[in-house]
Amino acid sequence: MRQALSRRWVQVVLVAVALCVLVVGGLGVYLLGVAGELPWQVDPTRIPITPFADTPGFDPPEVIMATPTGS
Repeated sequence: MRQALSRRWVQVVLVAVALCVLVVGGLGVYLLGVAGELPWQVDPTRIPITPFADTPGFDPPEVIMATPTGS
């Protein structure tokens, strides 16, 4: 009887440890995925992308320089 009770506690402890390892590992993978640090994730593009770059009407205004004429 005592050995069966001891064996049951060992099983409960092992299941609890396995669940803790899964939770901590899952959290670690989630946080690494959010940060973009996982080995299988592709690097983001290094080309700067400007929104509205080719949209007409979003160009910067032209600057008209005044010239001194003296007249």
